[in-house]
Amino acid sequence: MNDAPMIGLLLDAGADPERRFDGCTAYGFARVFGNRTLAEALEARGAASDLTPEEALLAAAADGVATPGRFVDVARLPDSYRNIIRSILHLPGRLEHIRRLVALGVETDRPDSEGLTPVQVAGWEGLPGVMAYLLSEKPDLSHVNGYGGTLLTTILHGSENCPARAERDHIACARLALEQGVALPMPVIEAAGNSELAAFLADWAEERLGQVTPG
Repeated sequence: MNDAPMIGLLLDAGADPERRFDGCTAYGFARVFGNRTLAEALEARGAASDLTPEEALLAAAADGVATPGRFVDVARLPDSYRNIIRSILHLPGRLEHIRRLVALGVETDRPDSEGLTPVQVAGWEGLPGVMAYLLSEKPDLSHVNGYGGTLLTTILHGSENCPARAERDHIACARLALEQGVALPMPVIEAAGNSELAAFLADWAEERLGQVTPG
């Protein structure tokens, strides 16, 4: 989808490109999150703001440029940037972008304002490729988010509620979680609303009784 006309309409209507959100300019957000359409529109209007050193490194990662030996000071990043992995992981083709961010020192297991960690979001989205990479970064598998959800129950919730669930693979995500040794509570199997996922969990429980817990 081409967002350029909408961006032009907003700027023509008086949208202030210098207005800051979370301490960041619109141009900084555009570059850090890889929105070239917005960045180029702002550049054409002479509204390209200077990037901070941290923004410059994050923008390079978004542009596909590796910066070996360079790191961001995460303590200097606003929450919007510190949570960037959680924010972009559902977008197509972002795994290599995420790898570059991790190489810069961006946190891979930081809970967002809802207590959701990137690996939980990857599971909810049904993205086993992204989830496998995040698991390789050794996240806290015992983390409970702000909704009371574990990694496994978050995957189950996504299998029933993720808008893109028909084209995602929540069973593969559940398998990844279980292969990491997370517990499989019996009530979780009984509560699974996705019949294929429920069948998978039931089969797993039958073959690995030692992983099943009563509640």
